[in-house]
Amino acid sequence: MKVMFLSTWFPYPPDNGARIRSYHIIKALSAKHDVYLISLLQDDSDPAQAENLADICKVVSLHPSRWFKPGTLKSLLGYFSSRPRSAVDTFDPCVRSAVESTINDIKPDVIVASTLGMAEYAPHSPDILSILDEHNCEHAVLRRNTEHIGSPLKRFRYTLGWKKFARWESAICRKFDTVITVSKTDRQLLLQAAPDLKNVQVVTNGVDIDHYNPNTRHPAPNALIYNGAMTYGANLDAIRYYAHEIYPLLRESEPDVKLHVTGRTDNVDLSGIADCPGVAFTGYIDDIRTILAASSVCIVPLRQGGGSRLKILEAMAAGVPVVSTNVGAEGIEAADRKHLLIADSPRDFADAILSVLSNESIASELSANARQLVEEKYSWSTLGRMFVDIMESTRPTADI
Repeated sequence: MKVMFLSTWFPYPPDNGARIRSYHIIKALSAKHDVYLISLLQDDSDPAQAENLADICKVVSLHPSRWFKPGTLKSLLGYFSSRPRSAVDTFDPCVRSAVESTINDIKPDVIVASTLGMAEYAPHSPDILSILDEHNCEHAVLRRNTEHIGSPLKRFRYTLGWKKFARWESAICRKFDTVITVSKTDRQLLLQAAPDLKNVQVVTNGVDIDHYNPNTRHPAPNALIYNGAMTYGANLDAIRYYAHEIYPLLRESEPDVKLHVTGRTDNVDLSGIADCPGVAFTGYIDDIRTILAASSVCIVPLRQGGGSRLKILEAMAAGVPVVSTNVGAEGIEAADRKHLLIADSPRDFADAILSVLSNESIASELSANARQLVEEKYSWSTLGRMFVDIMESTRPTADI
């Protein structure tokens, strides 16, 4: 079949969660089908990297991302639209034209829209199977973020916003023959908002298990890692939470403990954490394996966000013990005290880290169990085939 893949994130290099998922799904599709890619470009994307995708897809066209700018006239007019302001402000007619032109040229059998960011560009046609790959249940992420807002007036305004987003997200999903979520939790949240959806499937996030070798680990004492870019608000909130509430408790027992935060910090306000003696920002790292191998614990003190965390799966594949909040571990079928340690209060989180740092048997058991888990359930080779099977077994709504 001919598959037109619409990607919000340019999938090369596959160096963050969204890119990794898109890359591996395209790779799986290409094993049996012809894949044609239309993608947005991020500020750090290099269009020349498209040549590295030649063995898994044909890159049809690339388009600069339009970032949401709250103060523009277009975004203000979004208050009077049934669509969220961000959708109104970032919609690009050039992308719509490219999609329509490609449909006329190649006559695809399937359109896969990767995230809501590309969903509005996918036309509803009885002749073309349509699949939406939801990396997050977006309205649920907005709802969770709203819970952390202190001002009652601002919280009320944001509540109206996420409820509007939920109605729009539900309407978008109804236009697709199949919606795929990354976790059972996201599937449940989506069906709560749109119980009439007929076909909502789950394909979790995964990891390239052959890319990571736990036998190469050489952890440095008291070395922690958080592998996530600060340009994503949920990651920034997690590190502020660690620096302000968890680290002060940690250093009472381990004064030389050091957290290495990987990923970009471009144009991010790091005030209040950049000068924390227990936190070091490494910037973007081409190959995360080296610093993972030198880490004693991967921490995931997330309080916001949704979906499932590839940072946890990467650490597990690399044999690095994980300490996470419940929010951070969502979407991964990992058992507390078997595959990772889960803690939600600052005291419990600090104690969990200390237990791994001070007890080699706990660290070794978590490492071995977690590696076995990702081998059994979270290999991209298995999950990619699952995505393809869902696509091949789905028929356009008009034919059902």
